[in-house]
Amino acid sequence: MILLCSNGLTSHELLREAQKYVGHAQKAALVVTADPQYKEKNYHVERCCKQLSYLGLETEIFDFDTQPAEALLQYGVVELIGGNPYYLLHSIRQHNGGDVLRRIAEQGLLIGWSAGALVLEQTIGLIDRYLPDLNFVGLQDRAGLGLTDIQILPHYSKLQKQDASTEEKCRQYETENHCAVLRLDDGEGVLLEKEPRVIRLSMKVQVAGVDFANPLIAASGTFGFGREYGELYPLSVLGGISCKGITIKERPGNPPPRVTETPGGMLNAVGLQNPGVDHFVQEDLPWLSKQGTRIVANVAGNAPEDYCATVEKLNDTCVDMVELNISCPNVKQGGVQFGTTPEGVFGITSEVRKHCKKPLMVKLSPNVTDISEMALAAEAAGADAVSLINTLTGMRIDIRTRRPIIHNNTGGLSGPALLPVALRMVWQTAQKVKIPIVGLGGISTWQDAVEMLLAGATALQIGTVLFTDPYAPQKILEGLLKFMHEQGIQSLSELTGGIRPW
Repeated sequence: MILLCSNGLTSHELLREAQKYVGHAQKAALVVTADPQYKEKNYHVERCCKQLSYLGLETEIFDFDTQPAEALLQYGVVELIGGNPYYLLHSIRQHNGGDVLRRIAEQGLLIGWSAGALVLEQTIGLIDRYLPDLNFVGLQDRAGLGLTDIQILPHYSKLQKQDASTEEKCRQYETENHCAVLRLDDGEGVLLEKEPRVIRLSMKVQVAGVDFANPLIAASGTFGFGREYGELYPLSVLGGISCKGITIKERPGNPPPRVTETPGGMLNAVGLQNPGVDHFVQEDLPWLSKQGTRIVANVAGNAPEDYCATVEKLNDTCVDMVELNISCPNVKQGGVQFGTTPEGVFGITSEVRKHCKKPLMVKLSPNVTDISEMALAAEAAGADAVSLINTLTGMRIDIRTRRPIIHNNTGGLSGPALLPVALRMVWQTAQKVKIPIVGLGGISTWQDAVEMLLAGATALQIGTVLFTDPYAPQKILEGLLKFMHEQGIQSLSELTGGIRPW
């Protein structure tokens, strides 16, 4: 079996399809020859190993330049990673690897992505239209291994953003060579069964011009920077990660106790403990950028200049989007939260907008009279999207000591108890604004997710449920896929705003 894809198994859909064909295999080989400079140090290797491990496979690195091709026959799954297709094809030919790869495709699962997919085709000629400079080996014969007649153009949307003539070049190639090229985005693929079956991102959503492979974003403050959860599964199964709130300087957070359970949820007053934006950019972001998911930087502060200075440090990074946490006390206004009045929302959003080059999403507090008015103010000030709702202010009391359980006295309530409130607020806001809404607050199941989409959300954030079930994202995504199939829904965006009020 052959699976051609754009950027490895970077979607829930590709992982679930690959799982069907792993069979009784216990080991996988990850072929790194396509990167002649870095080989096993290629930054994709760690991610690919995690994805194969998620399928229950022990992964070993293989290189055609240093190991005999026949050694690949001991593996039930072989994955050819991306890089330089000219060099990969040259090396496979030199070491008589073509026949071995054909036998693997007949007996097990052969995964090829980007360069690794192109060499399995009849020709790698298409790449001449885009990256001819990669041919430093002077490869004259562009004939591929011929394991399939399918031709793909990987990273299609990325290429379009980099080169406006991407589609024109592809059409010219098709016309001149009397063929059809399958355009694939990252997370998509084609499975070569009796008839080729294209695997598209049916749960793909777009927020403020940013494409997410699926609507699930880990909510800020519940996922850290992803390292801990990354030990459990590849983070590419998520549409994105909204990182722990970051500030211009390191913050130690509030003194404990600062977390307690409540009926249907939890109460927290962590106090935005974080290492500061410089540490985030230097230490956390390089690792996050290799995980194959969208990165949303949640930014907090106690004065407008704090917010502005922080977003400026993020402007030239790989962050995909900035989420503005305006549930912070404005020290210049007597500690009143930025997000409690339309004027406050407009003021902080418009000020940050002047300094932020990234798509800007404003996270709205529910502790207001009318959250839709706050959303309108954010939109008017230049926000590209809004996320809602943040936590509700709550309290618990120890009846023995008669003290609040949280040292801060009050904290933010999150968890399933919030869902009805969040749904109502998302629905109200969807009636007012034209910018996308990312819905959050109490989403624990796929049914909750459908409700939030119907209320008007384009994408979703999940948080508190991750503490009780870290595998909730996979369960929610699987439920959404089944629901879409049952309902005949082709694209998840069909659900957004689909509520039919009485």
